[in-house]
Amino acid sequence: MKKVELLAIGDQKFKPLRELENKYLQMINYFVKFSIKNLSASRLQDERKIMAKDGEMMLKCLAAKDFVIALDRRGIKLDSVGFARLLEEKISFHPGRIVFLIGGFTGFSPVVDRRIQVKISFSDMTFAHDIFRIVFLEQLYRALTIIHRIRYHR
Repeated sequence: MKKVELLAIGDQKFKPLRELENKYLQMINYFVKFSIKNLSASRLQDERKIMAKDGEMMLKCLAAKDFVIALDRRGIKLDSVGFARLLEEKISFHPGRIVFLIGGFTGFSPVVDRRIQVKISFSDMTFAHDIFRIVFLEQLYRALTIIHRIRYHR
């Protein structure tokens, strides 16, 4: 079974959203081996140091064969079917894990940026991380139902 992981700076703070996140985790794990790794948000004051620290933590979690997709408002825009196509291609043909990244408020460090293969934007808007995690999980589940031709996505 293909391994897919979400690396996120910070954790889910709100209990109702954690419960919803757990619901999506169960549904997603029906299709792929999915996990979320929460990386501690830095308590530093300097934004450049925060970006560098976040980048170090992310790089430590990535393997050489991982296909890395950043969730970034400056990325390409895909509809749900386009996202499903991208995901299906990587699940079918990429030898390593598929790793999605949600960076901190400072964005991705240049070192992490060089490791990213694709950047995807869900919107030009900025979302609270807690809410965006749920949006991402819903779209990931939707993409998996599209790939497997299950009626959920209609």
